[in-house]
Amino acid sequence: MVTSANPAENLEIGKKVSHALIAALHQVTSRPRFIIAKGGITSHDVAQKGLGVARARVLGQLFPGVPVWRLESGPQSRFEGVPYIVFPGNVGGPESLMQAVKLLSGEYNNP
Repeated sequence: MVTSANPAENLEIGKKVSHALIAALHQVTSRPRFIIAKGGITSHDVAQKGLGVARARVLGQLFPGVPVWRLESGPQSRFEGVPYIVFPGNVGGPESLMQAVKLLSGEYNNP
């Protein structure tokens, strides 16, 4: 993880990561089964700028504090109907993202 002691530099690092994710998402041509974004600002940027989402319906929570949206149609919306998981940056532990992927892939066994 790349960080800085300077809050302004940390914000700039976050912006660069967000721009890179959006650019990568624009290259995706096959329909994903689900999309997970980590971090509040990043999740917003990915939804709006990367997926063209103008509207989404909240379906519930994957885990406490982790909402699941269903992407809805719009003039620039990509991947209508695909579940979009908004994983806030301050939610979950080191294994939470992997648990989410396994759960959404039907591979998760709750111990």
